[in-house]
Amino acid sequence: MDHRKDRHGRKDFVQLTASVQFVLCIDTEGPCVDPARSDLLPSWESVDGAMSRIFDSCFRQRYPDSNGGHLRVGWFFLTWSGFETNPRQRPFGYHAVRDHYIERWRDRIMETGDEQCWHYHHPAPSRVANEWGLDWHVCREYEQVVSRQILDRAWFPVCYRAGGTIMDAVSSRWIDAWFPFDYSNRAPVNVDGLVDWSTGVSDWSVYHPSTEDFRRPGSGRRRMARSLDLHTWAHHLTDDEIRAAFERAAGGEPAVISCFDHDYRDIAPRVDELRARIHRIAAVYPTVAWQYAAPVEAVRRYLDAHAPEPLTIEASMDGAALHVRTSAPLYQSIPWLAVRSNDGSVHHVEEGFERVDAQRWRWTAAPRRTDTAEAAVGGSTDLGASAVVRVK
Repeated sequence: MDHRKDRHGRKDFVQLTASVQFVLCIDTEGPCVDPARSDLLPSWESVDGAMSRIFDSCFRQRYPDSNGGHLRVGWFFLTWSGFETNPRQRPFGYHAVRDHYIERWRDRIMETGDEQCWHYHHPAPSRVANEWGLDWHVCREYEQVVSRQILDRAWFPVCYRAGGTIMDAVSSRWIDAWFPFDYSNRAPVNVDGLVDWSTGVSDWSVYHPSTEDFRRPGSGRRRMARSLDLHTWAHHLTDDEIRAAFERAAGGEPAVISCFDHDYRDIAPRVDELRARIHRIAAVYPTVAWQYAAPVEAVRRYLDAHAPEPLTIEASMDGAALHVRTSAPLYQSIPWLAVRSNDGSVHHVEEGFERVDAQRWRWTAAPRRTDTAEAAVGGSTDLGASAVVRVK
């Protein structure tokens, strides 16, 4: 508490402080070969070596937060799919990157309280990897990615970051329909020809975006947080930005301060330097509590919401009808239904779904959809409990 005069000069006015949540997002894309860039890690061996420092217990526990807590990470896994040429030898395949991390680091991800999130680069018309597509009408690769994660890995992500933080009204509305958390806000960065966040929400609040302009608050449903470049050619997280988060909390409003970097760089020294700056600045605000948090965890704390109960989804067939029941209301208006046909093609199916009540749906297959080999249903609550069930 901070005792001070109010605007009327009364001395008995008490200003309550709020907390600051610090989130490190790592856009997890795997190795990148570029002979002209010695700072990029060209092999899984070199990436694993760099990330082993991030997972190291001693590293995590350096510079503890005001509760003695350790660093937590949001791993935003990218799928290199929908591309045809690969000049930088990225790990192509629907599950290549996430599978590598799960096989190598599953236990540490669970032990540290890290979170698994989704990062998406939309293919350009050229289908050259590392060229960013701007038009989501060109293809619907995003549906392929999510459907295959549900079918093949029983994973429905709840937190999203746009590749290059590139977004428009079309992609924003699609994300808003399916995912409750989004760390794409990069205000006020403006990269000409790619993304312009100059008019965006540039404080450390969490907001519902407008359905017409995602950079402004509005009637959208997802919760959008701001994440700035830890250190790139376009921008870097400054001391002034860090102070702004603590000033906000000192004034009684919670703050989520976030930055991002990539796994194809050795970022441990940068992360250490950042944490040292946070400690130095936090010392100026002794009444403000601050904690490390994973992305979804941070927004829950911002909302003063407890972690939700685990979600369960039940699905059963009755003739041509699929009945779906959830243990809690879903964030999505309908569950995500992914089907694989006998020819191996994968489809996201929305046609034929109808809501029975807040936690039940019925899907009737169209007559033409008679060649389904397997199917799975996924969804989440608005606070990020997610589940997937395979349909028998």
